Formats: sequence, C-alpha cells, structure tokens
Amino acid sequence: MEKRKKDFFGIFFETGIYRVGILIVMCVVMSFISRDFFKVSNFLNIFRQSSVLLVLAACTTGCILTHGIDNSIGGVMSLCGCACGYFLNHHVSISVAIILTILIGMSFGCINGFLVGVVKIPPFVSTYGVSYIANGLALILMGSDIFSGFPKEFRMLASGNVLGFPLITIIALGVTFLMYQLFQRSKFGKQVYCVGANYTTAKYSGINTLLTLFLVYIISGCGAAMGGILQVARQSAAQAGMGDTFQMTAIAAIVIGGTSMAGGEGSVFGAVIGALILTLIVNAMNLLGVPALAQSIVTGAIIVLAVLLDVQMKKIQAARAEATA
Repeated sequence: MEKRKKDFFGIFFETGIYRVGILIVMCVVMSFISRDFFKVSNFLNIFRQSSVLLVLAACTTGCILTHGIDNSIGGVMSLCGCACGYFLNHHVSISVAIILTILIGMSFGCINGFLVGVVKIPPFVSTYGVSYIANGLALILMGSDIFSGFPKEFRMLASGNVLGFPLITIIALGVTFLMYQLFQRSKFGKQVYCVGANYTTAKYSGINTLLTLFLVYIISGCGAAMGGILQVARQSAAQAGMGDTFQMTAIAAIVIGGTSMAGGEGSVFGAVIGALILTLIVNAMNLLGVPALAQSIVTGAIIVLAVLLDVQMKKIQAARAEATA
C-alpha cells in the first residue's frame, strides 16, 4: 500500500500533472476573489492575452530542451514587429510583409545557431548579445516613431473571431500543435531530447548535433517573428522595445511548465500550461488592481520559484532512482 502511494505521488509530480491541478485551483480561487473571473468576456480576454506568449513559449521550448536558452526572443520580436509595421506602412502586401518578417526572425535564429553550435559561445551570453543587436536595429529603424494605420485585414489577425473564438488564439493553438508534433512526435524531436540529455553521446551516436542546434534556434527566431506580427496586430501599432516584456515571461512559462534548464526533459504541452498559469496570474492581478511594478516583482518571484522547483524535482528523482536501484 505504501509503495502504491509513493508510486502515485511520484507519477503525479514527475509527469507534471500537478501543474494542471495548479491551473484548476487558480481558476477556483479567482472565482471567489472576483465575480468577473468566470465571465465569458474575461475568458476570451485571457485567451487573447495568452496567444503571443503561447507562440513564443512553444517555439522556444526546443532551445531549452537542448540545454540552451534564447535570450534574444524579446529583441528579435521587437525588430520583427517594427519591420512588419514598416513594410505595411510602405504599401507592401500583407502576405509579403508577413513572409519577409518571418525570414528576418529565421535569419536571427541562424545567427544564434552559428554562435552556439559553431563558435561554441555559451547560449546565455551569445543570445543576450544578439538581443541587443536586434533591439539596436529596431531603434535605428523606428527612432522614437510609432507605426500605425495598418490595413483592417491585418488587424483582423488579433481582433477577428471564428465562431465567437478569437482568431489570434486559433493561430496560436495551431502553432503550438505544430510544435507539439515536431518536438514530441517526430524523429527530429527525439534528436533534440538526446542532444539536451547528453551532447557528446548524441554526437557519437550519429545525430547531427550542429544541424539540430541550428534548427531549434531557427524555430525560436521564427516564433519571435510570429509573436512580433501578432503583437503588432493586437496593438495596431509597432514600436521599438515592444518585445522586451515577453522575453523572460516566455522562458518563465517554459520552466514553470516543467522543461528543465539542464536540458533533455520537458514538453510543449508543459510550456502551454506554464503560459496559461502566468497569464492567469497577470489577469488576476489586473482584476485586483495590482500596480504594474508590483506585477513585475510577482513575475520575477515566480521565475525563481519555478527554477527552485525544477532543482528540487531533480533531487527527488535522483533519490527515487537510488532507492529503486
């Protein structure tokens, strides 16, 4: 009986099911704190708020799975958003503007992949430097200006609905599903996990580790570009620095969702749960009238707690492995 109990709790915590429980408990608590929480309009607002974060978290998960990190997503998102606004303001068609913007994001992913995979600069440092480059280019492009007055068809990406459900959320869920299939269901996904678990072993087992690193950072850059496009559509404006607040939030969502900073462990589904948890917390603070500065403190504290939880789970798993050995 005692062994069954231990196995139950081991599965409950190690598989990350408890994170879904946290999400449900948060919803129940918020329903008591605010009568407006369970209104349909509030849930639709939560879906819209979480959409950009879902795209960023889902696409960046691969970097952390390989024991890396992409600190450039905020800067690349800002640059891509500004570039998209620039294209639209200069009468480039919507489809061409979106394609060009995504190519810019992918090119920055190539730069990150080169610095991490070829030059062997630690991901934290190299991607942080690339973020500054991207932000600098956004400032050169924009200065103190703000691009606005975009076509209605473009703005519909964020404001449109399909059968009453936000179009931006449908797009985000589509991207998330694609990332799930890529990282959890494909041969490439298995290679990503192997590289993160043990880079040397993966290399000598025949996996093209360099190509794998390039691809995960290209995907992350593509996600940053899509995030920039969707955020511009949401705001109906493009300005330098628009992606700054998303950088650590996206990484926090991934870690809260159970992806280990040590690599080789985690999932896109977990990143989605992490993104929803963070969005619910922000939504709750907004409903309670918590000041913006205090919200930043709370978000920072959550990031620290998530990393501490990750460390503790590693210790628990190691202890269980020793006990069963």
